[in-house]
Amino acid sequence: MIVFEHGSIHIVQDNFHLIEEHWEEIVLNKEQRPLSVHWDWFYKAEKDGDTRTFVVRDNEEVVGYAVFIVHPHLHSSGLIIAQNDAVFMKKDKRVMSMGKAFLQYCDEELAKQGIKMIFWHVKPCRDFGPTLEGMGYELHEKIYSRFVGE
Repeated sequence: MIVFEHGSIHIVQDNFHLIEEHWEEIVLNKEQRPLSVHWDWFYKAEKDGDTRTFVVRDNEEVVGYAVFIVHPHLHSSGLIIAQNDAVFMKKDKRVMSMGKAFLQYCDEELAKQGIKMIFWHVKPCRDFGPTLEGMGYELHEKIYSRFVGE
């Protein structure tokens, strides 16, 4: 049975194999960007109330997660926002209805906590933008990156 629930960053860390699977699937420039999660930062942010973590379980096994950074919008200080840091679900659990249901669960739970605006980061290689648009989201901006040092 599939269950969505609030979680802790510790649950995500305890299921590091999911992070590795996620990283392998979507990260560009792996040789320049090795997987090395800054756990201390996440623990402090969680303790300070600046993150929200949600997990997907299938018969108690963690099969997905979403982690958000929560803070006032830097240009609209009264607006509390949640920026998705990471969202992942095991490939064999990605049926459209379950993925969308998890996104909706995150939306509803964040709204209950006083969040007024949610930003999802969508990778071009795993574009779930059409699902978000069907939920009422709008394309807000694109982000480009490049490495500039050695």
